[in-house]
This record gives sequence, structure tokens and C-alpha cells, in this order.
Amino acid sequence: MNKAIYFKGDRCSVCTALYPKIKTHFEEEFPFMDFQTIQGDQLEKVAAQYGVYSAPVLLVFFEGKEHSRFVRNFSTRDIDEKIARVYHLLFDEVG
Repeated sequence: MNKAIYFKGDRCSVCTALYPKIKTHFEEEFPFMDFQTIQGDQLEKVAAQYGVYSAPVLLVFFEGKEHSRFVRNFSTRDIDEKIARVYHLLFDEVG
């Protein structure tokens, strides 16, 4: 299972501003990843199961294991630097 989960909050201005950029970036650069969004402030038990206690947080899983965790201040460049190599190793022959 290869996915990214974006945890955000309703009253989080950073979450609101960052969300469309991150979602679009995953759609364009990492199209084989399943991108999910979770309202951490509404689903507190789910967030706690993932060890998420603030927002925004982006968790990236490759083959069912957490590979990367981005918390509060991060950019699409940070994401690319951390996951692009693994993503391309897994998916370049698929596309």
C-alpha cells in the first residue's frame, strides 16, 4: 500500500493554505500514490492512532510502512527531496 495521508484541521490557516498545493503536487508528481485527507480535529482517535497531535501533518507510506513524516512547516520541495527517489524506484516501470 503506497499512500499519503494529509492531516488537517478546520481552524488551521496553514492547513487550508497548504492543502491544495500538496494535493495538486501529488496528483501531478506522484500519480500512483493514494492521497487521502483526514480532518484530525474531527477524527481525533484516528489521528492518535497515527501519532498525529498537531496539524498539518503529511504521512507517506511505501509498501505499507511509514517512510516519511512532515510536520507543520514543509513544502513540496521538502516532499520531493524525501520521497521522489523511492517513488521512482517503485513506479518508473509501471507508467
